[in-house]
Amino acid sequence: MRHTVLGTMCVLSMAALAACSDTDQESVERAIQDVNAVDEANLSDVMLTVADPNEAIAYFQRTLNSNPDRIDIQRGLALSYVRAKRFTEAVPAWTRVTKHKESTANDLVDLADAQIRAGQWEAAEKTLDGIPPTHETFKRYRLEAMIADSNQEWNRADSFYETAV
Repeated sequence: MRHTVLGTMCVLSMAALAACSDTDQESVERAIQDVNAVDEANLSDVMLTVADPNEAIAYFQRTLNSNPDRIDIQRGLALSYVRAKRFTEAVPAWTRVTKHKESTANDLVDLADAQIRAGQWEAAEKTLDGIPPTHETFKRYRLEAMIADSNQEWNRADSFYETAV
């Protein structure tokens, strides 16, 4: 008698829980998409740090085809071009990043870095001139000093190097 009552209670509990559960396909897909976004972010970090740069480029290009508006993927592709020493491809990639609505002043500094590496000194100087003076980072001042050196503006270069350090 006790077992039948216990069994009935279990069956009724499972039925009640099943009725209360949310089996809506949209919520399931949303949950899976959230998990995929976290996995992609972790994979992106791995690609940027330890993966072969050319493999990283292939990964970010594939991911960018399915998610063309994600700025983190665009940045990853641009950084991977620089890591692979493919500077002429890095400049258009960084240009695309800087035109994104979520771009920052750091993206402009990275664009200028890629332009210098590609030998586009005048373009890099214009890019750095477009960055607000309130954006003060070591990388920016180092690039400013390199450009001043290339223009043989020794005092200005020294000033930027001192500010950078």
